[in-house]
Amino acid sequence: MSSFSGSASVLIEALPYIQRFNGKIVVIKYGGSVFSGDSGTLETFAADVALIHSVGMKPVVVHGGGPQIDRIAAALGIESNFVDGLRVTGAAMLEAVQMGLLGLVNPEIVRAINRHGDLATGVSGVDGSSVLVKPKDERLGFVGEVVSVDPRLLGGMVGDGVIPVVASIAVDAAGQLYNVNADTLASAVAAALRAEKLIYLSNVPGVLRDPADSSTLINQIKVDDIDSLIKGDIIGGGMIPKVIAAREAVAAGVARVHMIDGRVPHSLLLELLTDRGVGTMFLGD
Repeated sequence: MSSFSGSASVLIEALPYIQRFNGKIVVIKYGGSVFSGDSGTLETFAADVALIHSVGMKPVVVHGGGPQIDRIAAALGIESNFVDGLRVTGAAMLEAVQMGLLGLVNPEIVRAINRHGDLATGVSGVDGSSVLVKPKDERLGFVGEVVSVDPRLLGGMVGDGVIPVVASIAVDAAGQLYNVNADTLASAVAAALRAEKLIYLSNVPGVLRDPADSSTLINQIKVDDIDSLIKGDIIGGGMIPKVIAAREAVAAGVARVHMIDGRVPHSLLLELLTDRGVGTMFLGD
């Protein structure tokens, strides 16, 4: 097969997916661990987001920034602690979270996407009080549990052809800032926007039966089986908030939820535009 016919085959394979997802909202959670220290990974991701936007999809990016927050906290002499995979966020850590997400990660993602055109705008859950939260657990300090997502701001941006890049910070009814787990926020945003797909890009291939062996990838998980996988220690640590958020998105009506390896070049395109797919897909009944 010539390189020309091979390229044509790729385009033909992508066509039904382009048609299927044209005009559909796709929420993409992009973890700070994916591109930390590797600008090439971010550039590839940004190009993929620009491409799916150009063929008629409506991407919304939600991001965290764990490694960046860790570095800032360490520089400020603030110890990082976690409970059930969630960052304990006192007043000092909350400032580090704001610096990491709003000062570093958000503008970096926006700049990368906008190298392909004036496409993206950075926001957070604070803007327009779009995401309201309440304290999740007194042990966690200023960590918020999502109460509601007002879709008007993000929906309006998407309707105007803008790609929102959403930092995972929100407010309570009194205006107090809170750190929000980005996996949980992505799930809530996908539900509020009635997204067709929610895709988690992280630094793992998906859910593994043996975290040390990538060949043990679980391709599909029924959300009813998640609790037993947690109890069996197959899912643990920072993976717990991810799979619980995936379950909540499925329960809220998001048609497809996937967890894929964002370190693999163009994994987003492989998931959206090919027959193969990658990672773990979460299914309802």
